[in-house]
Amino acid sequence: MIHSSRQARPTSTLRRTASATPSFNTDATEFSKQFAFHHLLNSPLPSPALPSIVPRHGKKPTPRPLRKAFRVSARLSTWLCGLALIYWLLRALRSTTDSPSSITYLSLNVNEFNIAAQDSSNPDAAPMIVADPRKKPKWTVSIPQDASFPLKPSQYADICAQSDHIVKQLSAGHTHFHASSHQSQAATHFVDVQEAHDQGLLSSPPGKEIRFDEGISRDNDMADIQKNKKAKAHGESRNPQICEKSLTFLMESADAGMGKTLLGLWMAYGLAQEEGRAFFIDDSNWAYGKYTTFFKPPPVPSCRLPPATQRIPCPHQTRHLVVSTSTYQWVFGDLIEPLPQHHSHKKTTRKHRAFSIARAGHDALFHLTGADANYLSTRLAELDTSTKSRGGLTIGLHVRRGDRRPWEPQYSDSYIPPSTYLNIAQSILNAHFNPQNTTLTHEAASGIATSTILLASDDPEIYSTPEFTAPSVQRAQSQILLASKATLDAALPDPAPAPIADDPAFIKFVEPNVGWEGGFFASIFWGLGNPIEGRRAARGERDERPTAKPNEETLKLR
Repeated sequence: MIHSSRQARPTSTLRRTASATPSFNTDATEFSKQFAFHHLLNSPLPSPALPSIVPRHGKKPTPRPLRKAFRVSARLSTWLCGLALIYWLLRALRSTTDSPSSITYLSLNVNEFNIAAQDSSNPDAAPMIVADPRKKPKWTVSIPQDASFPLKPSQYADICAQSDHIVKQLSAGHTHFHASSHQSQAATHFVDVQEAHDQGLLSSPPGKEIRFDEGISRDNDMADIQKNKKAKAHGESRNPQICEKSLTFLMESADAGMGKTLLGLWMAYGLAQEEGRAFFIDDSNWAYGKYTTFFKPPPVPSCRLPPATQRIPCPHQTRHLVVSTSTYQWVFGDLIEPLPQHHSHKKTTRKHRAFSIARAGHDALFHLTGADANYLSTRLAELDTSTKSRGGLTIGLHVRRGDRRPWEPQYSDSYIPPSTYLNIAQSILNAHFNPQNTTLTHEAASGIATSTILLASDDPEIYSTPEFTAPSVQRAQSQILLASKATLDAALPDPAPAPIADDPAFIKFVEPNVGWEGGFFASIFWGLGNPIEGRRAARGERDERPTAKPNEETLKLR
């Protein structure tokens, strides 16, 4: 029999002795009767519990690092949800505050729309909200039937600006709306004019039926020339079908120069070819007269224009688009708007597309007519003989003066010095003939010596400056020469003031000769043949579209 050497564990319970127990009087106060807890003092003390080696209920304990990571991720998720909620509230608040309060007729409540009545009573061309057959808010552009085409450039700009506000209103309920998606939002909510008429969303004026086969306006000579030329060349009827999509470019501009208008014309043509639109030109209010006076007519479409009520300036997705110098930002916005510096790849892609579109328009439309075309051919042949055939390079310089100031801060109050132009031209020659920037070879020196710098300027005094009197500098053209006051005085001196025969006390004022010193100024251009108009332009009071059109003498001077 084996006897254990360990002693048996005592089975007695640990209790406090009577002496250690405090005594309480049975005749205690009312408090001790209600709260008698002396029996708790006689209970055994709780045994201290050690950590259990075996997991409770068979669960594996969670490691302490994982529990800490879980708490951190939970807190981070809570913070992100809070930030997202704050961002959403700010975006909703901004979309509400950005909506212009001046457009009081806009509402997202379809029941408040006056669909047909508001169109007939509105005498002005403007965008408006309508409701489609499903009672969804849409927008379109209403142009009165009796409105003459084209509208003023400022009216087209106002239509597009108001359209931006309408698109913001209709997109206020979409939290994903962003400026970059403006065109897509405009296309989503837009109803084309013809579809709006077909669905009864736009009503015609009382007593006047809407006709979609009216054809082009009678005062559009360019369209008439294109239509008649096409009909005569192909023996077709003078009543072809209306174009499915078209783009009409307006030559009218508040700018006295021709460059901005021509560049927009070329880009509009390239854009029309890219989008499959028939292209038309309207020169009825061009300050320089008729387009065909300077250039050949553009390619003739095989269709005709719709009524003037369907030709609108925006949105870009409309079937029949009207482009003016005042609406460039809405038509070419994606091509000409600047991008942030970190979008260098997109910026390069934009530039390539913009130059490609402009090049397509230039090659198709820049064809001079008459004596100008003959002179251009002769001048190009001269340059090929004197420069290109001898291995030289031709560089063109345009020294702009007048009312155009440089963008550089150091020259903002004056003009760029002629020496700066020559230095840039010389750097181009060196980069072309000596790209490694080494010692000039005989061939490179000969190429630089036979190169020609073509100079053009709106200031006749530029040609006589010492920097531009070198043999390598030539006038770009000599067919049209701007006269300075010294040249005019030499040809026709100012007559001396003479007293008035009826009253010798008064001297008759004789206006002196005025040349083109200083360059091209818009007020001088508008005052050619019409001094009153020029003085109003100098004061900034010129009408956007004067009632009286320029006469033949004024157009000849321009």
